[in-house]
Amino acid sequence: MRRAVAASLALLGLVSAWSTACGAVGTSASATTASAGGSGGVGPASASGAGGDALQTIGAGGGGGSEACAKSVTEGKLRPTNLLFVIDRSGSMNCNPPPLQTSTACELNPTAKDSSKPSRWDVVASALKETFAKMPAATKVGLALFNSDDACGVSQAPSVALAPLSTAQLTLLAASVDAVKPKGATPIVGAVTLGYKHLFEDLKAEGNSFVVLLTDGDETCAVGLQQQFVSETVPLAYSVGIRTFVLGAPGSDPARALLSQIAWSGGTAVDPQCKHAPAPSNVGDCHFDMTDPSLDFAAELSAALEKVSGTALTCELDVPSVVGDEIDYDKVNVTYDPSLGEPVALFQDEKPCASADGWQYSSDKTKILLCGATCDKVKTDPTGKVTIELGCTTMVAQ
Repeated sequence: MRRAVAASLALLGLVSAWSTACGAVGTSASATTASAGGSGGVGPASASGAGGDALQTIGAGGGGGSEACAKSVTEGKLRPTNLLFVIDRSGSMNCNPPPLQTSTACELNPTAKDSSKPSRWDVVASALKETFAKMPAATKVGLALFNSDDACGVSQAPSVALAPLSTAQLTLLAASVDAVKPKGATPIVGAVTLGYKHLFEDLKAEGNSFVVLLTDGDETCAVGLQQQFVSETVPLAYSVGIRTFVLGAPGSDPARALLSQIAWSGGTAVDPQCKHAPAPSNVGDCHFDMTDPSLDFAAELSAALEKVSGTALTCELDVPSVVGDEIDYDKVNVTYDPSLGEPVALFQDEKPCASADGWQYSSDKTKILLCGATCDKVKTDPTGKVTIELGCTTMVAQ
């Protein structure tokens, strides 16, 4: 607890320091206490119950095991997902993607070589709107554009505030994207720092929070602060539950090291063996690097955003607490009651969640993770219910 509070205060201190250095509006020095849940248990669940499918239909009043042995049944609430997209709208976004226009040519003249062909921004705008439209309605999404003044400015508030993806929110996001006219510099440090502040201090966002940074260039406004940003600000954001995805569009070749370090420190490295040294500046592969001129930028960006969504939009529930007692992790069952149809018992599946279908514990056993087709069913059924039953032997997939 003490460590979490210290990290919270340190993060806000860095936000304030950045604001002072770069002329942004000052921020208040309040802090939110963060706590790490979890308690001791009796070890991994034993293999018991029926096997095979992840789902088993049960009676309308039943749980995963037997009513006679159940000590308590609690409705499980999916932890909300908060995605703040922090998107570069600098002048170089006017250029056509390679191979039509090289990054070098764009730097010399940041205008489209062929105005009849899509610009970098056209590709980004189309991919963003397509991504938003595919996300579940319960997902909270916001949009911050940088710069905010056709120079080095950044805004304390995002262009579109974080909110669930209702029809109205989708309309706001699309309108904001469509209104962009790329111009100005690339204040990555300021934009992402204030994105952290918005999620952590302004919203005190609950659930799983992510910043999704997309840029086609290097930091050009606060170069002297970027190493402190990478070594202190990004890790502190991660320590209070905000992870940072990084997408490098064509033109970000010289910034690979910086972008790779942000992804590594932000807890989203695409490969645990990736390169994330500060030098040379054009070497690094922990982020989604889309700078290869031989590849289709539009296809690469759509694929990267799909991976980001797949990682962020997980199905997590808090393991219920038991007053005055320890949880027997071998006696936990999960039931899904869909909006249409009969309740079904979910089996525990201990394979990696990417290939599993059912539920499993997080590594620290503070969360229950729904995996595979089970997660897809639950997160697209806003009126369905998930219940967690304590006291009956866990049903494990064979």
